[in-house]
This record gives sequence, C-alpha cells and structure tokens, in this order.
Amino acid sequence: MAEAVLFSLATNILNSLAAEAVKPGGSFASQKIQLLCGAENELQSLKDTIEVIQAVLSDAEKQQLHNQQVKLWLKRLKDVLYDVQDLLDDVATEDLRRKVASGNKMSKAVRVFFSKSNQLAYRLKVGNKIQELRKKLDRIKTDKEFLNLEQRRNEETRAIVRRRRTPAIEREEDIIGREEDKKAIIAHLLDSSSRESVSVVSIVGIGGMGKTALADLVYKDEKVKDCFELKIWVCHGDPKIFDVDLIVKEMLKYVKDEGQGDPEMRRNLEGIENKNEEQLRRLLGKVLEGNKYLLVLDDLWNDDRQRWLELRPLLMVGSRGSKILVTTRNLSVGLATDANSVIHDLHGLSEDKSWDLFRKMAFGDGEESLDWRLEEMGRVIVKKCAGVPLAIKTIGSLLYGKKEKEWLNFKERELPKIDKSDHGIMEALKLSYDHLPSHLKHFFAYCALFPKDYVFDKMTMIQLWMAQGFIESLDENEDLEEAGDRYVSDLLCRSFLEVEAIDDYTGEVTMFKMHDLMHDLALNVAGDECQMINLNEGSTSGGIRHASFGSQSPSLQNVALLLEANNLRTVLFLETWRTSESNFPPNEYRGILSKFRHCRTLGLGYVDFYP
Repeated sequence: MAEAVLFSLATNILNSLAAEAVKPGGSFASQKIQLLCGAENELQSLKDTIEVIQAVLSDAEKQQLHNQQVKLWLKRLKDVLYDVQDLLDDVATEDLRRKVASGNKMSKAVRVFFSKSNQLAYRLKVGNKIQELRKKLDRIKTDKEFLNLEQRRNEETRAIVRRRRTPAIEREEDIIGREEDKKAIIAHLLDSSSRESVSVVSIVGIGGMGKTALADLVYKDEKVKDCFELKIWVCHGDPKIFDVDLIVKEMLKYVKDEGQGDPEMRRNLEGIENKNEEQLRRLLGKVLEGNKYLLVLDDLWNDDRQRWLELRPLLMVGSRGSKILVTTRNLSVGLATDANSVIHDLHGLSEDKSWDLFRKMAFGDGEESLDWRLEEMGRVIVKKCAGVPLAIKTIGSLLYGKKEKEWLNFKERELPKIDKSDHGIMEALKLSYDHLPSHLKHFFAYCALFPKDYVFDKMTMIQLWMAQGFIESLDENEDLEEAGDRYVSDLLCRSFLEVEAIDDYTGEVTMFKMHDLMHDLALNVAGDECQMINLNEGSTSGGIRHASFGSQSPSLQNVALLLEANNLRTVLFLETWRTSESNFPPNEYRGILSKFRHCRTLGLGYVDFYP
C-alpha cells in the first residue's frame, strides 16, 4: 500500500505545514507552534518538495511492481516522511508541554533559559533536523527524475467520491445461480440413510466461489430448520492449525449465544469462559447427546486425519441423522473427515448467470436497457472471471458508474493481466484494489491487523482510523464519524467488505466482515506496514508501524521484541493474556509501553496487568 500510505502521510504533513505557514494574525495564528518560529523558510522549502513528490506517487505505485529501483525509492520516501511527521508531532507536543507548564515567575524563566530545555537551543536543534530531512527529500526529489516518474492526474485519489448505492446484507434473491446447488446440499442433509448416526457433507471449491454463501443459504432454509433440533455454525479459517478445543469452545458459545436448547442446557452453558478444556469437552457431550444436530464447519483447512480423529468422537454422540456440513477449498480436507462423506464440488457460475451477476453489480438494479458497447465489453470481462462470483462482484463494482472510456481502458490494458486460474482471482482483486482511492486503500490494508473471519465493529474501526489521522471530512459540515461511515459504505459497495449486521431501527450497518481472499489481499498490500505478531514465534520487522498481538502469555525474551519496534503507531492486543503468567513484572510492561513515543492507538482491552 505504498502510494496509499505515502499520499496520506504527505497530505497530513502538507496540512500541518500549511497551518504553520500562516503569518501572525491569520486564521491559524492560534495554532502556530512557537518552537518552529524562525524555521519558516525551511518549512516552506520542505512543503514545496513534498508537493512535487506527491504528484508522482500514482505513477510510482504502478511502476514499483516491475521496477525494483522505484520500489526502493518509495521505501526511502516513506521512511523520511514518517520522520518528518514524527518530528512535527514531537515539536507540537513539546510546545504544548511548555505552554501548560509555563508560569509568570521571573526565577522560573531564568531557570528555563539556562536549562537543557532552553527554547533557543531547542529551536536550533529542530531547525537542524528540519534542514537534514529537507536535504534527504531533495535527493529523493532529484531521483524521481532519474527514475522517469511522471505526474499523473488521479482525481479519484485526491477527491472523496460519493457513490449512489448503499449495501445491504446479501439476501437469498441476491445470490445468483446457486439454486440447484442449494437443492442438492439440502437433499444430502435431510437424507438419513447413512449407517453412521452423524455423517459429513463437504462443499469443495476454490476461493471466491461462494461456498460460505451457499452454506448460509442452506443453513437458513425452513426445511433444514425444521429437521434439526440444534444448529451450530463455527468458522475455523486458520490454515496453520486445527485447534480441537477452540472448536469445542466456539460450538458451546454459539449454542449459548443463540439461546438454543432447553432451560437446563442454557443454565449449564453459563460461565463456559471459566471452564477448562476437559470440562468443555464433557459439556459438549451433554449438549449434543440425544439431539439431532447440524454443525457447519466453515472454511476448514485440516487434512490431517489424525487431528480429525481427535475431534470426531466428541461429535458422534448426536442422534441418528445428525450432519456436519464442511466448506473447504481442498478435496483432501473432506476426505480426511470421512472417506464415505458426500462431496459436493462447487463449480463456477454459468455464462448466463455470470452475466446476470455482473450486470447487477456494474449497472445496478432496474436497468432495463444497456449501452450496447458497454454490454459487449462487459461480456468479454465476465468470461475472464471464469464464473467466480467474488471476482465478478468485485470487478462489476469497480466499473459501476464509470464512463465508456474507462471501461475500454480496463478491458484493453488491465483485463489481460487476469488468467483463469485460482491465482487469477487474486489478480482480479488486486486490479480492483489498484483502482481504489488512496484513502480507501489505507483503511482496507489496516484490516490486515485482524485475523481471518474477524467481525469488525464499525464504530470501533472508525475510531481507530480517526486516531491515525486517516479520515478527512468532505466539507466543514461533515464530522469525522460521518466521513468514516461513508468510507465503510464505499468499501462495502465495492465488495471489499461484507455486511455482517444491521441495526433494526436505523437500518445502518453496525458490523462487517472480510472475505478470506480479501484478507489475503489485505495482508499482501499491507506488506511490513501492518502485521499481526505472535510474540511466542515471530519478531518485528524494521518497517512495521501498526502491530497487533495475538499470543497468550508471551515470555520475557519475546516481550523484549517490542523494544525493537519503537516507531509503532498502533499497538493492539487481540487475545487475553495475563502479565502474571509470563514471568515478566507488570511494571516492566508499562516501561515497554512508555517507549512507544509515536503511538496513536493503544488497545489493551484484553490484557490483565495484575498478578
């Protein structure tokens, strides 16, 4: 996300420098930082250089894919721009500290003059630092000419675009071309002829094919609801591990949250957070025993038969006709669960159904007649998507509202980059990402801090983006929360996010999710900028600025890794762990956290600092 980060950084710095450039008496006079007085010329030169560089970022973003020199140029630029922003933040903080601490006593003024925090000395130090950074930027500006970077006008990067559509939760009538698949899966689930009391049905298909959407259609069908006494949905989603006890706990939590079962069962499910693994396994047996249940294991990756055999006995206590519905990308996963399991291969949409879906996404509902030129290009584009719903939806959303010239440019210049393999789907998604406005690229990549299948609370994410300074209002009448809400709606309309929940009273989206392929894309474009870190396994990279931590009870040695990342702007702890369990005193953690001088977001909601 080089261009997204750099454009946002450059814009933020230019806004700060513009405020500093206003002469006393101007509208920003009250906001001027006194410690920068005397450095006006250096600041103006810095501003001019950044403006020149900012104009070529769009071209550099495209060239870096096949030009290693441009890629290195962007990395150098990013490091310097972060240093500039950090310096301005440091000076503003110091200026505010001095104003708060200032008094009227002459003796205090004399002490300050002769102290190490002398304003004259501090200003000289700041001036030298600004000059040093300006020289670095001047060299980078000169290098852009050597690299033949051109200024490209990109209105969508600079302007916040209003879109006409509002996303809604995907209804059955919005899912196109899966009627026969749905009937076949339901027939398998209602079939009680298996010799086993509990049998497995697997939906197998490549990423983006709509396996989860199909499973959801089946899960909500009235015939299926009437057939099963318990219905449980668990999304595993981690290709690296198969955690039996996590699946058990998620099953119990789902039953509890959905209020299923009789009053005694619901009472037994109280306090499951405090039960150990053995207690949870026994409780699951009581919940399933004697009940005809449907368990959906969504996005399963485990093809290790031995790991499955650890879970299987816990599930075999259901009454006859119980079913496990698995969605997976790999046939070997379905076979590992049960060699006799029913395998339903989910293929791409037919050409006609693909066109119906594309037409809906690219032209909207209610379009009776289409421009024949757009329809002709659209049908060519649809063939390249190979019947994959996610690719069709994403590219259709990209072209929504575009002019014929933009359609033609996409068809001739970018569509040839897509092949019809599984890898081609990611290429299609990357093309849509390339066309996002820079501010939306930044928000999308920031989602890489969270694991697959994470359910995002919209207002929490907007607040995180606000803390980082990512959000800009459309005008003075729009507050940042409204702007953030508009950004979320835009990503939803473009199919980069999926609606998870809507407020029944207001109709507003409250929760959203990200398709696992979109999550893969977010990880790819975020690079070393945003990282999820397991403190018991990995280490922090030099370029990291936003980090989330998912390890429980990190050791003394691994917690020390945090010291290497003193430029972090985001620190989020996503899982519960206690400092008392890590053999590291709580005061030492506080000392580490105090080193994050440039941190703008600190999330400690799941960390217990008490012994």
